[in-house]
Amino acid sequence: MKNKDKEFAIIGLGRFGGSLARRLESLGHPILGIDVDPRVAKEIGDEITEAVILDATDEDALRQVDITAFQTVVVAISGNFEANALITSTLKKLGIPHVISQSNTDRHREILLRIGADRVILPDEESGYQLADELSIPGMLERLHLSQDYSLIEIKPPRGVIGKSIEECEPYEVIVVLILRGNELIINPEESTRFLPD
Repeated sequence: MKNKDKEFAIIGLGRFGGSLARRLESLGHPILGIDVDPRVAKEIGDEITEAVILDATDEDALRQVDITAFQTVVVAISGNFEANALITSTLKKLGIPHVISQSNTDRHREILLRIGADRVILPDEESGYQLADELSIPGMLERLHLSQDYSLIEIKPPRGVIGKSIEECEPYEVIVVLILRGNELIINPEESTRFLPD
């Protein structure tokens, strides 16, 4: 994996972690998947950029896979809270900018936030799919799935589109249906409408 590609690593490739890894990969994001179980890593190995077998509670092992090069690391371990907490703490100590941890209970969620997790989720397979979509769309604030093919997404305009018109942005497979400027709603905006900063 080239350095510039290192956006996402996922530790724990079970039901939630596996669905997240597969979805992010299908959206064009190279994924490093990590699992202690050789069977699990082998099973997903052909579907993601790289799957490695290692004990992520071992800080030296994490350094060997260049974990500090990643912007976001998801700790998707559900059956072992102690391992989850240790890995989360280690990742923050190593300076990972965005650590998302999985929790099975509200109490564990609270502890993970205290030890440094930037976000804690109580997931299932479907939420892995949804989190992948969210992580792949920078600035996404909210998403409502209307059908298998259509979603309504609230997004903060990326810096690259500020000052440009909808037409200039040439949004691919996107229809801008509403722009919110302060308290003003622009419904079904013209293609000449420009994106402005907040």
